[in-house]
Formats: sequence, structure tokens, C-alpha cells
Amino acid sequence: MLRFFTALVILLFILSLLSLGGFIWIDQRVEARLRPWDTDSSSAIYSAPLHLRAGAKISPELLRRELSNRGYREVSALPVTPGEFLVAGTLFEINTPPFRSPFGNQPEPNYLVYDCSAGTAHSGSDPEASDLILTPRRISYLGFAKQREHEELRLADFPQHLIDAVITVEDHRFFEHHGIDFQGIARAAVANLRALAIVQGGSTLTQQLAKNMLFSPKKTIGRKIMEALAAISLESRLSKEEILESYLNEIYLGQEGAAAIHGFAAASRLFFGKKIGEISLSESALLTGIIRAPSYYSPRRHLTRATKRRNTVLKQLLQAGKINAAEFRQAKNEPLRILPGSERSPSTAFFQVALQKQLEQRLNLDAAIPAGIKVYSGLDAGMQNCAQQAVVAGLNRLKRDFAKSVRADLEAGLVAIEPYSGLVRAWIGGRDYSRNQFDHVSQAKRQIGSTVKPFIYLAALDRGGGGHATPATILYDQPFEIKLTGNKVWRPENIDKKYRGPVTLRYALEKSLNIPTAALAQEVGIDVAAATIERFGVAAKVPRVPAITLGAVDTDLLSLTSAYAALANGGFYVEPRLFTAVWDNQDEELLTSKIVEKRISDESATYILTNILQGVIERGTGQAARRSGFSRPAAGKTGTSDKARDAWFVGFTPTLAAGVWVGYDNNAKLGLTGSTAAAPIWSEFMKCAEPYYQASDFIPPSGVVFTELDSQSGALVTRSCPPQNIVREVFIRGTEPKNYCPLHPHEELPEAILPHSTPTPARKRSRGLWEIIFGE
Repeated sequence: MLRFFTALVILLFILSLLSLGGFIWIDQRVEARLRPWDTDSSSAIYSAPLHLRAGAKISPELLRRELSNRGYREVSALPVTPGEFLVAGTLFEINTPPFRSPFGNQPEPNYLVYDCSAGTAHSGSDPEASDLILTPRRISYLGFAKQREHEELRLADFPQHLIDAVITVEDHRFFEHHGIDFQGIARAAVANLRALAIVQGGSTLTQQLAKNMLFSPKKTIGRKIMEALAAISLESRLSKEEILESYLNEIYLGQEGAAAIHGFAAASRLFFGKKIGEISLSESALLTGIIRAPSYYSPRRHLTRATKRRNTVLKQLLQAGKINAAEFRQAKNEPLRILPGSERSPSTAFFQVALQKQLEQRLNLDAAIPAGIKVYSGLDAGMQNCAQQAVVAGLNRLKRDFAKSVRADLEAGLVAIEPYSGLVRAWIGGRDYSRNQFDHVSQAKRQIGSTVKPFIYLAALDRGGGGHATPATILYDQPFEIKLTGNKVWRPENIDKKYRGPVTLRYALEKSLNIPTAALAQEVGIDVAAATIERFGVAAKVPRVPAITLGAVDTDLLSLTSAYAALANGGFYVEPRLFTAVWDNQDEELLTSKIVEKRISDESATYILTNILQGVIERGTGQAARRSGFSRPAAGKTGTSDKARDAWFVGFTPTLAAGVWVGYDNNAKLGLTGSTAAAPIWSEFMKCAEPYYQASDFIPPSGVVFTELDSQSGALVTRSCPPQNIVREVFIRGTEPKNYCPLHPHEELPEAILPHSTPTPARKRSRGLWEIIFGE
């Protein structure tokens, strides 16, 4: 017997230690979670700051929206308080509050005037400043609910009839217990046993708040115990009024597409289109009734059921003496007008999922999120909106213009990257995350068609890698075949089935000709071509077969766009980054994402390729990129995979690279080219996003030289060459033609620099274009 009692005492002692340890752990999580709660810094993802450089043009309407989205308040007098702004025509007077972020700090408020028409800012604290910089904007929350609709209000902002309804229905002894209501638990147990079903719950408001703040929706006995411990901790740290305020702001009340609705303010806006202070008693009762089962009592999907539940809440209020009979009848008879929900998920949904996966590899998110973290992404909120609009409008246009062939499940992806930092500025993984969670930026591996061609041509241009070609090199667009293993033969064809004979390298790439490209790859070597594609990160392993030269390479849009970003960056590849830093709730750095770059191609050869790709947009297969009115200097390439299953366009300016894919998830035939389906989406995005990235032209490196040639002969121009024949071409210094045009000789030229023919007894020997351009 003594042994039994001794063992029992030891067991109870161990259980007490475990309980104490568990409570201390929970209490620390509550303490950490309350700090960001008090300062509105709960675990969230933030955009990059808005940086409007001198000369950047932004409309007053757009700037007003950017300010409002960052919590600024528009006033009618001088903005004397940080966070206020005044608008007078195109002039904005803005009082920016102090801020601290990985992008920079502003320790004191700054008063500035921004002129939208001129694109200039005048700062009171820095007279020489001409740029406008606004703080990063919270774009989403991190946590178990991947997306949230949420508004934070004070207790005084909520109507009394809503507060009465919540306390009466959910926890009428709220002001009497200390987090756990044992009477309520016993009462619920008896009622449930009598009904042989769950008809009452025993959780207090404090327990429900603890669950929403700290835990996932998983229902286990262990989770219930932790919720109870967290409730006790909350009661010891917050007043009843503070707990009630947090509950009204945080309780889960349903879905808006893929976004979770948290708090009565958000629910009032989404269900009724009203501010919380404007809702009626009837509407308060409806929202209160949703708490028990938000999906089951959803007023959008089950209005009759939700109305019956509202009436039950009103009856409880009447029985509790919170309303009188007349108020009960009026509220019960009031018709409910519910706004239709938006099925479209927030445009950041795909990005957030990808970001969270990346963070999980470096952080324990289960511990970090409840404690409160700030993830500073590189995403530009303005660009992201432009990307969403361009994708949706582009898919709708295709459905309208090709109604007989384009299906409703047509999908698209768009990603934009800053070449020199690797930061992802926009990420649209599909048409609508709430309907299809497959990410067409990072998950879809598809054949890339002619978007692979620039890397074949770069292998030929890069003399450091053994290349020997120039933009003026003559390629032959004529039938040829390649013998494969097993006595098989591959005969490349152009998309239009035509042959053009001798063409320059520039022309072949601008017009995306298949036959000259395949021939060039044979000259360069398939191993060299494949290695170049791999070096740019297009794909980790490229098969050594001739078909890769025409796009028989599977990859995703993110990898392909990153490769083109390296072209924009002069041959430096920078690994794509989804975030810059993660801070804890004390604004201390937890994690950083640093720039990782390496040179992968010669600067001069890369510039020449870029110059040719500019011609793709100006004269070649990418001309559709200009039809929306986008006019900034840009380079790019279209792509259409085998049997027109995938349409691509990837293009770039010196400061932004963007890629677009269009197709079907089941790999069905699209029947449209990259020029028709993808390029217009890219163009619309780049035009819309112009206020958010710097305008600049491609700067030639010192290793290249521009030379005027006669387009007919391919040789240096003379004074006799017709003006319409003169073209300007770029070469790596030392590879430009040395001979002058033999078709239009000029008498002032010394005979020594004119190309000579070799005489024969009967006639002059005919000369090829290669010899005409480069001499003997």
C-alpha cells in the first residue's frame, strides 16, 4: 500500500511539473502574441515600399488609392498629423509617419509635397530629395487561414446590441468567470446528454479567442487543454473589456472566396456593405448566430437556415431582457439583404503559398507565427494589381475573340522580377486561386517553344564560350535534315512551311525561324547549346538532342523569366527572391535573404543578343507587345510549344523582367501563338506598371561598336549607298566588317579597301554573301 501511495505521489508530482511547464510555455506564447496584437503587427506579409522616382508619372486617383491602402487619411485642411494627406488637383501634401523597415528608416515624420503632373517631390526634412517613398503595405496575414478579411476596431466602435447579443448567446457569465466556466461546461454536458447530440458548447469567449489567436482549427483533447490554459493566461493579462474587444475583432465568421472573414467589422462590410456602427439589431443577431457554425449558417448559401438562427438569437435577447417585445418583432420581421460574395481570391494568394513554403524551409512557422513576425517581401502591391488585371482581361479577351476554340478553363501565369536584385515584384499563379490552386508560375512544367532560342543564339555570339557569329552572319533558311540514332531523320520546319534562303542571324531570331536556328545549333554544337540553357537556369538537365533548339525543354515560368532577367542584367544571373527579411515582434531581424549572383555570359555578347531581342518587339514576332501603347525600350521573345499547346512571352526592360504563360492544365491544344495569346497580356502589364519601375534604356558596354551597313550587300556603307539601304548594326569590337560596299563604290575610297573579285579567264567568280560581308 505504501508503494502504491508513493507511486501515486510521484505520478501526481510529475503531472504537476508537466502541467506547470505546459502553462509556462502557453503563457509565453500568449505574451508574445499579445505584443504584436497591441501594436497591430500580428504575423503578416508586407509589400515593398512604394518608391516613385523623379519623373515617374502616377495619376492622382492611383496615388490616392496607394495612400489609402497604407492607412493614410485624406483631410480637407493641412495634414498636421502623421498619416494624413491633402489633395489639391495634382498636388498632394502628405505627412508621412516615422517608420522602420529592412528597406530603410525614417525616424521622424516627414512633410512633403508631391506633384503628380511633374513626378517630383519636395521634402520638408530633405530639400534635395525628389523621390516619394511610402512605407511597406501589409498585403496579407500569415497563419492557418491562408488569407484573411479583417479590420481592427476599438470596443466603443461596436454597437451595444451586437455586444449584448454576443455575450448573451456565447457566454452570458463572461464577466463572472476567469477564463473557464465550469458551470457552463456542466450545463452543456447535461444538455448534450439529454439531446444525445451536441446542442451546447462550453467554451467561453476567452477560450474561443485563444483558439483563434494561437491554434489551428484541429479538435483534440490536448488542444482543448491548451486552449483552457491559454484562456487563463489571457484573463491574467487583459481586462474583460480588452478580451471582448479582441474577440469582436478576431472571431471567425466565414469565407469570402479563399479569404477567411475575421471579426464583425469585416463581416458587416462583406455581408451588408455597411460599417459596423450602421448595422441594425436584426443584422447583429444574424452575425452573432453565425459564430456557432459559419459554414452551416452562411447567409449567402443558406439564408433560410441563417434567418431561423437569427430569430433564435433575438428570442434569447428577449428572454434575457436585452430587448423588448416591440424591438423583437421589428427585428424578426426585418428582411435581410445580403450582398453576393466574391468568388475571386486575393491576388496575392499564389504568392503567399509559395512564400510560406520557402519560409518553412528556414523557420519553424508553427512557433514563429503565433509569436508574431513581419515578413518583408519584394512584392510591389501596385505591380501585383496590374498583373492581376492584365491576366484576367487577357483571358477574357481570348475567350471573346476566339469563342469557338477557347474554353472557359483556359489558364495563365505571370511573374515579374527585378533583374539586379532578384526580387519578385508580381506573381499571378492562375486565373483564380479559389477555383484552382495549381500554381502556373512555379509548379507547371511545360515545353517552352521558341523562348529557348535566345540562348542558342547567345552560344553562337559569345566568343568567350567558343562562339564566332555576329548579327550579320548569314544563315540558310533551306531544307536540311539531321540523322538521329536508329536510322531516324529529323527535318526541322518553319511554322509557315516556307523557305527564305540566305538570311542574317538577326533576321532569323527576330522572325523566329526554326530552320536557321536548328542549323546554327549544329554549328555551335548541341552540347554547348544545352550547357548554355542549363547555365541560365532554364532547366537543371537538358537532353542532348537537336529538338531542344526549337523548345523541347520542360520548365516553369519562374525559371524561364529568371533566365531572361539575367539577360537584362548584362549576363549576371541573380537567384529569384520572394522576401528580403523576416523580423520578430520586437523588430529584430530573424532572417534575411541576400542577393546571390554569378556571371554566366559575356557582357558584350549579352548586349548584342538583347539588341536583337529589341528587334523582336519592334519588327519581329513580338510586335503585339507594342499594340497596347507600351513604348518603353524593351526586349523579348515569343514562344509556342509543339502543336500550339502553350503560348509564352518573356520580355524585359533594364529594370524589370516579366514572363507570361497561357494554356490548359490538361495539356490540351490551345491553337494560339505566343504573339496572339501571351504577348498582349505582357504588354498590358508592363504599361499599367510603368509608375512602379524606373524607365531607362539599354546601355552599350565598352566592348561593342555600332557600324552602318548596306542592307543589300552587308558591307560597310559608302557615300553612294542609297539611304534606304543603310542599317545600323552592333558588333563585338573587332568583329565588325572591314570591307566597303561593292555594289555602291565611291571614287574617293582607296582601291585597297574595296573588296576585290578574283578574275578568271572566262568570267568573274561568283561570291557568296558571307564573303561579301566579311571578305576573303
